[in-house]
Amino acid sequence: MKKSVIVIFLSLLTFVVLTITILTITTEDKDICLDTGICKEGLEVNTNYGLVKISKENCIKYNWLWNEEKRYCNVEPE
Repeated sequence: MKKSVIVIFLSLLTFVVLTITILTITTEDKDICLDTGICKEGLEVNTNYGLVKISKENCIKYNWLWNEEKRYCNVEPE
């Protein structure tokens, strides 16, 4: 009984740590995007065109600069 409680506790702890890690990474990507205009593929950002999901197609559609190698879009080209 005691071992099963420990296993359940460790499983829940692992889940919480992984969730926090994922949320932190996503938040950092969004912060970098908002600060620099360089946005990672898959982020949804509010732009002059409204809410846009960053993708190669949308980047080209709005005449932004797409980096195929790193899979990001510069939504504020200089």
